[in-house]
Amino acid sequence: MKLARYWSRDAGESGGIRIVARGWSDESIEAARVKAREVARRVAERLAARHGQRSQYPYGDRPLPEPVLRRFAAAAVTRNGYGALVLNTDAMMFVDIDRQDKQRLFTFFRKPPEDGIRRVAERHGFSARIYETAGGYRVIIAGQPFRGGSSEAEAILKDFGADPMYVRLCRMQESFRARLTPKPWRCGFRNPPVEFPFVTPEDEAKFQRWEAEYARRAASYATCRFVSATGAGNIAPEFSELIAYHDQETKVRSAQQLA
Repeated sequence: MKLARYWSRDAGESGGIRIVARGWSDESIEAARVKAREVARRVAERLAARHGQRSQYPYGDRPLPEPVLRRFAAAAVTRNGYGALVLNTDAMMFVDIDRQDKQRLFTFFRKPPEDGIRRVAERHGFSARIYETAGGYRVIIAGQPFRGGSSEAEAILKDFGADPMYVRLCRMQESFRARLTPKPWRCGFRNPPVEFPFVTPEDEAKFQRWEAEYARRAASYATCRFVSATGAGNIAPEFSELIAYHDQETKVRSAQQLA
């Protein structure tokens, strides 16, 4: 997993161009500031060299700018850019089959979609757990580990018809991810008013006020719903705690609306 304990923002300049960027470190906040200045300077140099054309620090070269809220042996809970909690795993594969249009999902799997997912799992001999989400389906490969970002894992994700952006993210971050809490807009709420890492105490206070209201609204929704298990139903010992935690936090047995 590409995660960092400390995050900061700082500025760098080159050729009269000043850039503010994020920096990260597992060592200290000061090391994160140094990294931020380095990233900002590199981006400024690229912009100056290209005479003001837009450039971007390579997305895959850095961990996602998300605070780590809880750690497991081979997993971590972070908060993503729009404020939802996310479970990141080194070896327990999540498959995100996300379609905005449910009819496209039904067509893809030749009706009904759960049967298509089950056939893929059975062809590979997987013990898997299938969940419905607000925009599609989620699968947990429960019986065996895979290395996040590996070519083998990517081939399996594609075989299930995983969302292409999710496949790319798994490759770059060398992990698998699953959202634990609802998307704010599906709860009738807005995105956070400020971005992490927070620049000032006032920004952090703004986020905390947003977070309290988000938690209140999210409490009325579930994130996914358990559909069925495939294969022998075996769960690898190292995954049992993670699956129990996932199912609890996403409210998979709840009758609440998915969001």
